[in-house]
Amino acid sequence: MIKPPQGAPNQISGVLPATDLAVGRNQRFMLVLVAPDNTLVSDATVDLAFFKVTGPNQAQLRSQSSTRYQESPGLPGHGVYVTRADFDEPGQWGVQAQITEPGQSPTELRLNFEVKDRSSTPSPGNPVPASRTLTGTTADEIRRFSSADPPNPNLYRLSVADALQQRKPLVVVFASPGFCTSRLCGPSVQVLEALQAKYGDKANFIHVEIYKDGRPNANLDLVPSVNEWGLTSEPWLFVVGSDGRLVDKFEGSIVLDEVQQAVDPVMAAAS
Repeated sequence: MIKPPQGAPNQISGVLPATDLAVGRNQRFMLVLVAPDNTLVSDATVDLAFFKVTGPNQAQLRSQSSTRYQESPGLPGHGVYVTRADFDEPGQWGVQAQITEPGQSPTELRLNFEVKDRSSTPSPGNPVPASRTLTGTTADEIRRFSSADPPNPNLYRLSVADALQQRKPLVVVFASPGFCTSRLCGPSVQVLEALQAKYGDKANFIHVEIYKDGRPNANLDLVPSVNEWGLTSEPWLFVVGSDGRLVDKFEGSIVLDEVQQAVDPVMAAAS
């Protein structure tokens, strides 16, 4: 049986940051743990059990997995517990976390979440949108539409549409590093820069600023590609194969080591 967390003041609470969990295999699942004093828990061993809610006070165990703690780049003491999970039905699901902090007895936390029938963002195996994203070659040009400071011209040479025409692996980051309230957008662009520095012209690497004119206006107008890719949050990083089909995607806290595990096989297949 899965119940919502009771929120007792002396217990660890949890937050599920993912906004686009959908039916499918190998879905990236994140959990943030908050201690009773409102600090984040970063040193626990966390094992998860996933349940499909089948009725009032009824649920079926579907899978179990361990997690890996990943500190958010540039944010000491902030991070997420990450695992991969398979969801075979839409609707209400529950997760039960067994949390073991050093020198303490295990505790349990239960949270409910929604699994959608279809992802709003591109799904693995499907072609990604050939968006006509903005390009530039000089810092002055790029600053007209990007909040990156300083902007890396290597990330703005091509539009997504032009990059797909080259039939090379592609990594795309949607983020507003200058205005992101979560403080995760700048680090996500840094991950993109690190990948570009490693692979050079063997693949294409593109940063897409989400706000029109590179900054939020009164209407919070977004660039067209945000809607084309179905984004409702930021940052997002997408790994695309040389065939133009999505391989993997990452939302929120994005760490180079984790992304590298998705990029390396794509690069090997293209060589």
